[in-house]
Amino acid sequence: MPLDSVLLPLLIKVAAAALVVVIASIASEKAGPFFGGVISSLPVSTGPAYVLLAMEHDDGFIAGSALSSLVTNGAMILYLVSLVRIAPRCGMAATVLISSALWIAVAIALRSAADWALPGAILLNLACYALAYGLARAHREGAAPPSKAGPRWYDIPARAALVGVLVATVTSLSHVIGPTATGIAAIYPIALTSLTVILHQRMGGGTVAAAMRSALLTNPGLALALLTAHLMAGPFGRAVALTAALLVSLAWAGGLLVWRARRMRRAVQAG
Repeated sequence: MPLDSVLLPLLIKVAAAALVVVIASIASEKAGPFFGGVISSLPVSTGPAYVLLAMEHDDGFIAGSALSSLVTNGAMILYLVSLVRIAPRCGMAATVLISSALWIAVAIALRSAADWALPGAILLNLACYALAYGLARAHREGAAPPSKAGPRWYDIPARAALVGVLVATVTSLSHVIGPTATGIAAIYPIALTSLTVILHQRMGGGTVAAAMRSALLTNPGLALALLTAHLMAGPFGRAVALTAALLVSLAWAGGLLVWRARRMRRAVQAG
């Protein structure tokens, strides 16, 4: 088999997925911490990874991977609340290392704990949400502080490289590691990690905490999208399932934005 027939499709996949995440993370920085958290919590890295997987695997593989990702979303929830609590108190490097280590540890623990079925995955997510919202309640979103640092020349290349490594790894190894491990790898929070690095450098840990608090409110949209993909991939096919999952995620984010707008309007009227 010619080398180009292997490398060229992989490079196209990596470039397409990286472009999606880079655009989303730039928009996040411009929109402020609340909107940044909402944008970065959309499936901007998980979505492209699943689209690429759907091109190479059957409906059953996608359904199994989506269930695995739903279980691993428990690690994502705890990752987000750890950023809310840690970012204002630690530097950028410590924030990223501690939160990433927590995500990896929880993801491995969940993978090893049981042979998960759908009811257990749903109950796990509900328990993690209850714990996370309790821990995040003490944090209150405020006005973002002034920027600490301007853009650096390597910001965009670094973000593209991070996403490229993830997508290349997941798509290349998916045939070997199977749907369960693929689902875990596909949900790694690469966009949120990238946003954490950029916001912490430029605007400080308080802004990171505010963004991740809104990301925590947006995360149920991802969980519902994964649930949709799992339930629909078998009976309707992976293309329909992933399309429906994207629409579910966007609908949740849109509803959250409407809720915030009404809340802000009531606050202005009361003031």
